[in-house]
Formats: sequence, structure tokens, C-alpha cells
Amino acid sequence: MRTILCAAVVLALTPAAALAAPDPAAEARATFMRYDEGWRTYSAQEVVDAFADDFDWVNSVGVRIVDKAQLARFLNRLFAKPSFRAGKPGPTEVESIRILGPNVAVVLSRQRTDDQIDTATNKTIRVLYTDEITVLKRIHGRWLIVSDLSSDEANGV
Repeated sequence: MRTILCAAVVLALTPAAALAAPDPAAEARATFMRYDEGWRTYSAQEVVDAFADDFDWVNSVGVRIVDKAQLARFLNRLFAKPSFRAGKPGPTEVESIRILGPNVAVVLSRQRTDDQIDTATNKTIRVLYTDEITVLKRIHGRWLIVSDLSSDEANGV
């Protein structure tokens, strides 16, 4: 009973803002991880849902997309390719999350994929590292991706 009473006093004396204060880095990370999960489950819709209406996405070979419908079509075609599905992704490592202001965050991440097939050469890339810079913005209380740039580093090059 004493523990419950002490907890009630602490809650009563704690400012409401402190109790409800969001952690912007944790919120940005959660959005990024949902985006990453869409890639892992080949869900174009889950990937697209992570983006703001006004965004830019550039993949490792320079394909640039700024339209959600176009991105969904591109991803659905990509996810259907056996060469893309051949890769075995490892865990995504979030290397850093920088909060640049109350509504802007930058996520730097890296992922290892084993046995990805290079669609240009049809050769297997034993180890492929993908580095990603993802810029998120809080829009109407929700973190969304406004820019994403990927870069592949094959075989330690």
C-alpha cells in the first residue's frame, strides 16, 4: 500500500509534460524500422507508407523516384524478381540517429546481405553492404521519410 501511495505522490508532483515527453530519436527509429521491415517482407505498401507525400528516393544505381505510385510500381516489380529475393539480409544496423531540430532526424544505417544476385551480370555477390542515409520529418505529429539515399559496397570495395 505504501508503494502505491508513493507512486501516486510522485505522479502527482511530476509535470505532465515530463510524463508525456516523446523521445524523437526513438520515434524516428520506429518509423525507419517499419520501413526496413517492408523491405524484408517484400511489402511495397509498407515501404511506401513510411514516406511523406513530398519525398525523394534514390537507390544504389541512381534510380530516383519522387511519386508514391511510381515507387510502389517499382518496388512491386523489384520484389517479384527471383534475383532480388535470392539475397539473405542480415540485421539492419542503425549506426546513428541525429536529431537536427524538433521535427527533423537523420538515420544512418548499414545492412549486410549475403548471396545477392547482381541483375546486370547475373553473378552472385557473396557479401553486399548497403549504407543508407534516411532523412525524416515530423509531419502532423508523425515521423515520415522525406529523403532516402542508398549506396552499395560490394565485396569490401
